[in-house]
Amino acid sequence: MDQKVAAARQRGFSLLEVMIAITLFAFFITAFLTSQGYNVSDSALSEEQLVLQFLCERKINELVLDPPKFTNATANLKETKPFPEKEYENYEYTLEVKKLTLPDFTQLFSQKGGASAEASEGYDGDYYNDSNKGKRNAALEKMIFDELKKNIEKVVWQARVTVTNKETRYNFTLSTFLTNYAEKIQLNVGF
Repeated sequence: MDQKVAAARQRGFSLLEVMIAITLFAFFITAFLTSQGYNVSDSALSEEQLVLQFLCERKINELVLDPPKFTNATANLKETKPFPEKEYENYEYTLEVKKLTLPDFTQLFSQKGGASAEASEGYDGDYYNDSNKGKRNAALEKMIFDELKKNIEKVVWQARVTVTNKETRYNFTLSTFLTNYAEKIQLNVGF
């Protein structure tokens, strides 16, 4: 009898135990392979973003070092070109150059017709003229702000570069301001 009990103990695993073990093993292998697939996918996407950012920064630096000639023809420039290097043949960049446009400064400082009555009454800045007893010298302010606006809009331009992978359609965009050194700044305000 002892031999029968010993033989029963050495029979091995039952079919149910083997099926449970295979199911658990398959579940853990599936979870592991799925997470590895996501890691590879995320790594490829990260690498793609780094390449796009590198190309975009390179194009922005080229613009800053060698800006385009600022004319009325380049005021609303938008062009798309491929990169000349063989390793970046799947990438293209779109360059947009625009004149900088500023808001109306009189509205910012609540001059006549520019802001609500509460904003105009509540303003107590340094722009008061004693001879007008609390009234701002709006004509002088307007002249100064208009001259400042004209100068800034002539000298500062906006540039935006968007690099796109032609296959995946992923893109990366950077913007900067360019200085038009050829323009003369007018500092005289007619007093």
